[in-house]
Amino acid sequence: MPSLSLNVGLNNGRKLPFGGGAAPSNISLTAPTIYVSGLTFENVGDFYGGVLYSPYTLFTTGYWKDVYSVGYVSYDAGQWNFNTFAYYDGLEAAALVATNTALPTSLPTTGWVNSQGDFTVSGTLVISTTP
Repeated sequence: MPSLSLNVGLNNGRKLPFGGGAAPSNISLTAPTIYVSGLTFENVGDFYGGVLYSPYTLFTTGYWKDVYSVGYVSYDAGQWNFNTFAYYDGLEAAALVATNTALPTSLPTTGWVNSQGDFTVSGTLVISTTP
């Protein structure tokens, strides 16, 4: 009696291409330049004139500064802090506008929470290595 074989799931020994997974969601701590966008600010108290100057340039591993060396991104006290250029009582100052509790092993590009201390912050912080 002849046998019947369906060979279900066989692909002649070839590997099937499955999706490559999610795109990386973090940036190396040695990335020379990062670009930021997506946030707007409403003045609160003595802070005013918040601006996202881009790009931020690597100053030291895991620490980037804006073109005026006022705004910066760094890991401190157990969280990532994103500070932007602002004026406080007429002087240039860094204003905290977003935080992230991700590990300090790489700069997170998602999961940022807007701070509402120095400014009322709206939008979603976008950080990337391309403009």
